[in-house]
Amino acid sequence: MIIARSFLVSHHRCCYTKLHPEYAARLPHQLRTEGIRARGREDRYSLAIGYCRTEIMKIIRNTLLALLVLIILIGGCVPQEDPDTPPTGEKQPPPEIPEGILYKEFPESADIIFTSIRHVLSDIDCLDDNYDLKENFINDPECNRKIYAPDGGLASPRQLFVIDLETGQVIQLTNNDCFFITAQVVNVTTIMALAACSDTDGNGLINEQDETELYLLDLTVGEMGCLTDDLELAAINNPDYSPVHDKIVFSAQQNGIFHNYLFTIDADKELVQITDDDDYMDFDCAWSEDGSKIVFNRLPLPLFSKPSQVWLMDAGGTDAEKITDGGPDTNLESTHGQYPIGTDADPDLSPDNRQIVFSRLKTGGQNEPIGVWELVIVDIDTKIETVLDSQYANMIPEWKSGGILFIRQQGVADYISNPLEIKQSLYQYKDGQFTELEEYPYNVFPIGAYGGSWIDIE
Repeated sequence: MIIARSFLVSHHRCCYTKLHPEYAARLPHQLRTEGIRARGREDRYSLAIGYCRTEIMKIIRNTLLALLVLIILIGGCVPQEDPDTPPTGEKQPPPEIPEGILYKEFPESADIIFTSIRHVLSDIDCLDDNYDLKENFINDPECNRKIYAPDGGLASPRQLFVIDLETGQVIQLTNNDCFFITAQVVNVTTIMALAACSDTDGNGLINEQDETELYLLDLTVGEMGCLTDDLELAAINNPDYSPVHDKIVFSAQQNGIFHNYLFTIDADKELVQITDDDDYMDFDCAWSEDGSKIVFNRLPLPLFSKPSQVWLMDAGGTDAEKITDGGPDTNLESTHGQYPIGTDADPDLSPDNRQIVFSRLKTGGQNEPIGVWELVIVDIDTKIETVLDSQYANMIPEWKSGGILFIRQQGVADYISNPLEIKQSLYQYKDGQFTELEEYPYNVFPIGAYGGSWIDIE
C-alpha cells in the first residue's frame, strides 16, 4: 500500500561503473635512434685512422641496431612515460554516466528489475580523497545532502537497475530526472514504469512526493511515453502488467474525487474502471499469471478505521471475494502510525492460483522504527494462513516461478545513533530459504531497492 507508508518504503544506488568502463587513451610511442658520426683530423695520419674508426663505428652501430631489434621482438617496445598519466595503482574518480535511457535492448542475463538510489554512493560527494566510499556516509553532510532533501524526501531520483542472480552483477538502465517507483519488463525493448517526471509540488525537486504517471519506456529510441497524462487521474499506484491481456491494472483517483478504484489501461490508452464499491478504497492490485484473476487490497471506510483486507476477483472485476479480514491486534496497540494493526497489504497470487502471499502489520513495538510486517501465505480455498517471517518488515512481495521476491526492511533499537544498521534490500524466498540479494553498502536504508519485479521474457 503506497497511500501513506512514508517511512516504511517512501524514504527508502550498485556499482554502476560496470555500465560505463573507462576508456584509456593510448599515445603512440616513437623509437628514435641516433646516428653516430666519427670525425678525424684531415691529415695524412687521420685519414687512415678515420677510415678504421668509421668502419668500427659502422660495425658497432649495426650490432646495436640488431640488438635493439632483437629486444623489441622479444620484449616489445618500452612505452614512454606520459606525464599526465597517474602512477600505476592510483585510484581515479568514477566515470560520469551518460544521461537518458542507457540500453537499447534488455540485458539477456538479467533476472530482476528494481528501483534504487544506489548510484548516489558513487557520487563524488560520498567519496573520500582516495575515491572510496566514506565510512559513515549517511551522516556525512555532503553525502547526506545527496540522499535526503530538506523536506524529508529523497534528494536524488530513484533509477532503474537490473541484477543477474547467477553473477550478482547489477546494471543501471536509466539516468534521467524521473523518479521511478516500480517497473516491469514487457519485452526485450519495452519497460512499464510508474514514475514522477515533473515537479508537481513546486519544491524544486522530483521525488516520491510528486504526482506519478504510468509510462512505457522504449529502449530502442530511448524515449518514455506517458499513458496517463491526459486522463485526469491522481494518486496512481501499484501497477501490474499482464502479458496475457497486454494491459496494466492499477489503482487511482479520477476527476478530482478522493477515492481510489481499480482501472485497466492498454498501450492505446484505453482506460476501463473495474471496481466501483464506495464502501472501500482499492489498492495493491496484481494479475494472476494466466490473466484470469486479479488480487487486490481493500481498505474499509472511514479511512484507517479498520485493517485493510485481501480480496480476489475475476479479471473483468466480477465475483469479488474477501480472502482475509485483517490480522489480530495481539498487543492492543490499535495503530502503528496511521495504519491499524492487522492491516493486510500488497497481495500477489502464486503461479498456480491456489495461494496468495501478502504483508501484514503485526506490531510497531518491534523492528523499530519500521515495525513488523509479516510475510504471510493464505490458501484461497481453506483460508488457512502460514506465516513465513514475523521479525522484519516484508514489503511488496511478488510470486513467480523463481520464488517470492520482496523488499525487507530491518530496523534497530537505537536507530538514531546507528543509521547504517537500518537495512533495506531485495530478498528472495524459495524452497523454505530466505536469500538477501543486496550487500553492504547497497542494503542500507534508504539506498537499497524500493520495488523489484521478476523478469520473464518469452
